[in-house]
Amino acid sequence: MDEGGNAPDLQSILATLAQHASSASSLASIDPHHVLSPTPPIPRCETQEPTSKDSRNATHDPRMKAGVKPLGQPAQTSSKPMIDPSTITTWQDALRCVTKIAAQNAQFAATINKMMKEQRAHEMRWYTERQNLKQTQANRSLSAAKAQSILKSLNPSFSGSSASADQAGVDSGAELVAFDRKIYAAQQDMEIAMSVELKSLGVPFFGTDKTLVVPDGTQTSEVQVPDDHPKWSPIVTESDLLALRRKMVQYLEDLYRE
Repeated sequence: MDEGGNAPDLQSILATLAQHASSASSLASIDPHHVLSPTPPIPRCETQEPTSKDSRNATHDPRMKAGVKPLGQPAQTSSKPMIDPSTITTWQDALRCVTKIAAQNAQFAATINKMMKEQRAHEMRWYTERQNLKQTQANRSLSAAKAQSILKSLNPSFSGSSASADQAGVDSGAELVAFDRKIYAAQQDMEIAMSVELKSLGVPFFGTDKTLVVPDGTQTSEVQVPDDHPKWSPIVTESDLLALRRKMVQYLEDLYRE
């Protein structure tokens, strides 16, 4: 959730860090099901179709226009059933769901903005710390070179130790790799927390029902589903779900970027 601007981009750094991890992770790829911390009840969305034939007929019943309740028909409290966001695997239905949730939750926009700012602050801090480490290493190398120069001026026969210089370079490289791994781990922790937050807000594609997701390479059209399977819950592959998550994150970034 980058807020734009001319601040340094960590994407190239994080891409390098992925080489030092067993598996790469992104905000859109984290599965909140793996997090054990409790979350509040998930908001639900309404479908666009009435729940039954009776509810459709009721809208065309002239007695309803006259304010007369038809006999033998129970009162309709809602003509649209509620959808669990974890069952949504289509973009258009997810978009409608987020729009409804944002309209019903006055804190939705503020929460998304807070998440964006916190991520930006973390990224800027990581970048600054990494640059400081590189500067410290450069100063260390410069001091060593100056010491070599002084010793050589005092003793012309002093040739210095190329092995020591090479070892210093290796140590600096290992130090930077270790620091990058620490940043990568911190980024993963942040993404898990943000993913859980998105799930608690009711944002689709985060905490998706695992029965709707199949491994990559599976022919989703060949997966058998019940006849009454909801149209907003088609079977998707893991890569499909990851793409939907990234698309949703980008949508929220564009919508709520200040």
